[in-house]
Amino acid sequence: DYGNYEEGYDDGSGMIDPNTGMPIAAGADGNKELIDVNTVKCYADDGRPYWQCRLCSQTSQIKGNLVRHIEAKHVQTSGFPCTFCHKVLPSKNALQTHRYRLHRF
Repeated sequence: DYGNYEEGYDDGSGMIDPNTGMPIAAGADGNKELIDVNTVKCYADDGRPYWQCRLCSQTSQIKGNLVRHIEAKHVQTSGFPCTFCHKVLPSKNALQTHRYRLHRF
């Protein structure tokens, strides 16, 4: 139930609406509501579906790519530390890529 959330409610998610400068609530289950609110399914002239970010108009034919875009570009966090070398990375995806490339984990 997200009944307590409204525009301008700051739940600490770090999401800021670029049009109003006000915080956007991410919801009790993390970023799921934030992702759902800021993605829109569209259709190209030839009928192919694609996803679009409502915050910056970035598009992708794959929703997962757009989800990673939103988490990396529009969610402000204190970072994600690597448990092996303690480097702090800006997104969960960046941490996963770092861990695989440098530590093969």
